[in-house]
Amino acid sequence: MQWNSDLIMMAPEDILINGITELLSRMGFRDYERVANRREWGVDIVAVRDDPLTGTEKIVIALHRRGLASSKDVNVFADLVNKYKAEKGIIISPAGFTKDSKVLIARDYRGKIVPWDGDKLVSLFQNYGVEAPEELALMKKEEEKEEKDPLNEFELDAPLLYEFSPEGLLKTVSKVAAEGYPIKPAEIKLKSLSVSLSSAYIFSWSLDGGDVRDKAVVFSSENVTVKSSEDERLKTPVTKALLNDSSSVRATEREIEVPLTPSEAVLVLKAHAARELGVPEGRIVIHERKKVYIPLSARLSLGVGENTATASVNLSTGDVVFEIEPLPDEYFLKTAREAVFKTVNEEPEGLKLERDGGKVRVTGGTARFSFELTFNAYTGRLVRLESLMNDAALDGLLSSLYRDGNLLNLEKGKKVAVADILTGEGIAVVEIDLTTGTYSEVRKLPSPETAFENSKEIIEENFPLRDLSLNSYRILEHKYIELEAVSGDGVARVKIDGATGDILDYSVSISPERASEVFRTKYPGFKITSLNELDEAYEIRAEDGRQEVTVKLSKDGKLLEETDRALKREVVEEIAGEEVAGIDEDATIRGVSLDTNWRVEFAGSTKVGTLTIHRSTGEVLERDVRFTEMAIEEAFKEKVRREHGESNLQTERLTHYKDKGYITIKLSGEKALYYAKIDVRTGKVLSQESAPIKGITARLKQLQLDNKYK
Repeated sequence: MQWNSDLIMMAPEDILINGITELLSRMGFRDYERVANRREWGVDIVAVRDDPLTGTEKIVIALHRRGLASSKDVNVFADLVNKYKAEKGIIISPAGFTKDSKVLIARDYRGKIVPWDGDKLVSLFQNYGVEAPEELALMKKEEEKEEKDPLNEFELDAPLLYEFSPEGLLKTVSKVAAEGYPIKPAEIKLKSLSVSLSSAYIFSWSLDGGDVRDKAVVFSSENVTVKSSEDERLKTPVTKALLNDSSSVRATEREIEVPLTPSEAVLVLKAHAARELGVPEGRIVIHERKKVYIPLSARLSLGVGENTATASVNLSTGDVVFEIEPLPDEYFLKTAREAVFKTVNEEPEGLKLERDGGKVRVTGGTARFSFELTFNAYTGRLVRLESLMNDAALDGLLSSLYRDGNLLNLEKGKKVAVADILTGEGIAVVEIDLTTGTYSEVRKLPSPETAFENSKEIIEENFPLRDLSLNSYRILEHKYIELEAVSGDGVARVKIDGATGDILDYSVSISPERASEVFRTKYPGFKITSLNELDEAYEIRAEDGRQEVTVKLSKDGKLLEETDRALKREVVEEIAGEEVAGIDEDATIRGVSLDTNWRVEFAGSTKVGTLTIHRSTGEVLERDVRFTEMAIEEAFKEKVRREHGESNLQTERLTHYKDKGYITIKLSGEKALYYAKIDVRTGKVLSQESAPIKGITARLKQLQLDNKYK
């Protein structure tokens, strides 16, 4: 039975969700599960699909049954989609969506939330062959009152002591059947009902007409209840029965047993009452008698799906005996043939049947398909039908659709295959339903040559690549074309959006030869000394007559970064030589080293020191010049000779404090001892003193100055 809008609206939530999970299975979802607690999760189903077009997708699905879905309902669902980190959410509202909710989905949640109304769900059910369950069909028939009630109403000349309900009886039997067999209560319908009744009598009595009074029920000569007021099972039914004079019972047949005549019932009651009360029968006074009927047993003939069953019920004890046999093999083979032909329009062959408990599995094949059907062994219900096109049939179908085409890719899922086929007009992307053989061309991509021509000019205009030609291509996700174009200048890989033909992404790598050309354009006059290929760039070292440079050139040839530039050593030595000659004409260069800048060490007859020269410009940034100890010693002696007329001076001590930049010196002459502190950078005497050679005071003065100029 096919779904329609009326069935969608009337279907209970469980049935509808079961149908949706079956739909997900046929749509190719790898995993899907109904959540255990809808109130806690806020959604009904979580599903994962390996889609050949979009990759792996996680989807959450919520069923909205309270009228039209509003914008508030959509916003709440959107929060749940984000909470569960799903790529997409499907909100199903059989009644439809409000205008505001439709605008909201189109504006804020396009591609993120998919709305399904009742018509959409019906369309999907029909397209994927998901049929409405038989139990829903039964509900529909009952609702429309199309099925005639098989029961007749029999009038009785006395009331029923106990209530009798065919509906309640069927419910009890259905429960027992469901507990013992793979049968759903909704699959069981009543075909006929035979009920057996027995007559009984209610007596009003008293003891000698006194205060001891009660109601007695006589069922048979052995079964008598003298005081019904003390029997919980009888007390209320007796009261109700006394208020009625007749009743009716619904059944297809009814039988009535008469254990006692009214007169016999009187004798039986008096005998039982006398024994129970311990009094003579004459003291038992009967005031009133009323006949009633007791439901004893029922036998039901049942329709169980495509099968039949019987049930016997002891209405006194409630015991139920349910009897059903599995349907024969012939039924399943015939039904399987019909279902397969209806699905793939081909005659099945080589059918094999296996039974496993309450399931029957039928397998086989057709000219193009293999199939497997699973049935309920007792109801005949088709639980599952899986058909799958074989590889030869798939190849044949594609060949017949595109006779001159070239198959580029074929990606097969569990139920869907997607093929990329190169034709004279471009690349056709075809989706084939492997369960039915139906197909559709879902999109058309441009040919690789067309895509290359559209991208070549853009790549050559923006990158140092010339004369590109198409080397290879491949199709990605059945949506994009990846091209590889090459020339002597390098290689470009371009990703093209198949829908628009626009460049979606690219990567370019120029050759070492082209990298050298790009460098020489930026650095004319420089000679390349080395070229090293790194992960994402080329490192180029080069020199001219004066400088050495190091640059990094990105692999795509667009970004050129100078990482170092320095004067050549011989140029630095030339600059330093001229500078040192001006400091001390006898000075020579002792060492040249490059760190952040060039450092030059020199020494002369009167001065020593270092020069700091800018690494690339040659500018002298710093001079650190110091007089030599010998020059300072001779200069101080000359000063003492000039000032004190000493002719024979001897150096007793000279201490060079390099960290402080001065020298202390002590000279002895014929007249006195001479002390001084002299700056080694300028040669300036910072302090100078003398002490006599002889005498007590001279000795004290010498000690004082020795300590000061030590």
